[in-house]
Amino acid sequence: MALTDDDSTEAGAPSIERAYDPDTAPTVAVLEAIAALEGTDATALHDEVGLVLYDHLDPQALDALFTSGSTAASVSVALEADETYAVTIASDRVAVARRE
Repeated sequence: MALTDDDSTEAGAPSIERAYDPDTAPTVAVLEAIAALEGTDATALHDEVGLVLYDHLDPQALDALFTSGSTAASVSVALEADETYAVTIASDRVAVARRE
């Protein structure tokens, strides 16, 4: 598994924070965290909650920010996805909060 929970967050909780390993693209980590928050599979996000991450960011640009060598450790990105999720991405962590 690419992500690991810091605590026992259940589906339906208002937020989740997870660590991800260096072999996982940040875009994938975001999708997996949102899916965990919603209690679904990352490949089903569009069908289950209507989310297409590409509509909110450029996945290649996001992933490039965190794979650019020495700058990756100092990068942090915050964004809003689908006006439903507040997402914060760091070099080894992703946090997602559901906006109510």
